[in-house]
Formats: sequence, structure tokens, C-alpha cells
Amino acid sequence: MIKAVLFDIDGVLIDSFEANLRFYQDLFIKTGYERITRERFFELRHMTMYDVITIVTKLENKDEIDRIWKMGKGRAVPYRNSLLKSPEKYDEVIKILHDKYTLGLVTSRIYDGIFTVPQLAKYKSFFKVVVSYEDTKEHKPNPEPLLLALRKLQLKAHEVVYVGDAQSDIDAAKSAHLKVIGYTRSVLTGAGAQTSDFAKIPELIESLP
Repeated sequence: MIKAVLFDIDGVLIDSFEANLRFYQDLFIKTGYERITRERFFELRHMTMYDVITIVTKLENKDEIDRIWKMGKGRAVPYRNSLLKSPEKYDEVIKILHDKYTLGLVTSRIYDGIFTVPQLAKYKSFFKVVVSYEDTKEHKPNPEPLLLALRKLQLKAHEVVYVGDAQSDIDAAKSAHLKVIGYTRSVLTGAGAQTSDFAKIPELIESLP
């Protein structure tokens, strides 16, 4: 029986592509590096901030990578919450799931970048477990963040569903032996179910074996 539902944030609970793109563009300009293009960011959009910085700048100097990451973490450039969008039926679905399951967040976002998002802040009390970038050494597709969430919930893997939008989410969930739903229009492999309609998530959870 499913007892908990864990969500990725970016691409699932919020469409953050435009906000994240502008943030990285501003961050790289401020730190003296080339402005990331929309096309390049689309390829990197599921990666952690640290990995995006490393790849885009092509730096090998860890101190310089850390400097830029700390500037990003400290919001040395603004993050435009006004560009964030919620999926259709977001409020309705979150409330339906909260009435039936324990909810949680497992994300590659830094913790300070989670509940500053208005769409998440208003439901902060709904999310009983939160695993952010700083909580683990390894990150998706490594299962460590999801395994940490399991330990915090004190639940078994078959009692938990993870909802993600990237292949790395699916791979991490499968490695942790969680049930997994893909929320995306992209083609993913290994998900127990997949949809691009957020409103269908409750019924898909119930349909999982």
C-alpha cells in the first residue's frame, strides 16, 4: 500500500525553466563568464547548480567553481519568482494527495531555494520530509537522496512513490526500489506510469501495482 508521495520540484511542482535560465544567465554575466544560451540550458536543466557551473564555465579550479556556486546560493543575482508557473490543477492535486498520503520533496535545489518559491511556501506544512542538494554527497541519478527520504519517513521502498520529470529521476527511483511516475511529455524509460497531465497523478498512483 502506498503511504507517501515524494516530488521532484523543477519541472514537476513548478515550471521553472524561464526563471532558472534568467538566473544562470545573470549569474554567469556577473561572474565574468559567457552567457548561457537557451538551447544549452535546455540540455543541462536537470543538473545541479554546481554541475551547471562546472560544465558551462569549463573550469577545473575548484575554488573558482565554489566561488560562483556560493554567489548563486547567496542570490548575488535575483531569482525571478514571477516567471515560475504551476501545473494546471496544482492546488487541487496537492490537497487531494495530502488528504491521503504523507508528502515530501526530493530535489537538487539548494534548501534556501525551496520555500522562497510562493507555490511551495503556501503548502510548506504539507511536506513532511525535504531532501535538498546540501543533504547528500551524491545526487540523482544516484539513489542516495531518495534513500535518505525513506529513512526520514521510516517507510519501506514499496510504500513510496516518486514523481519526477527526468530520466535521472526515474533511474534514481528504480535504484532505490521506489515506485515512480514520470510527469513529462518527453520519452522516459522505466517509469511505472507516465503522464503530461498533472491532474491524473492521483489516479496513476492508485493504479500502480
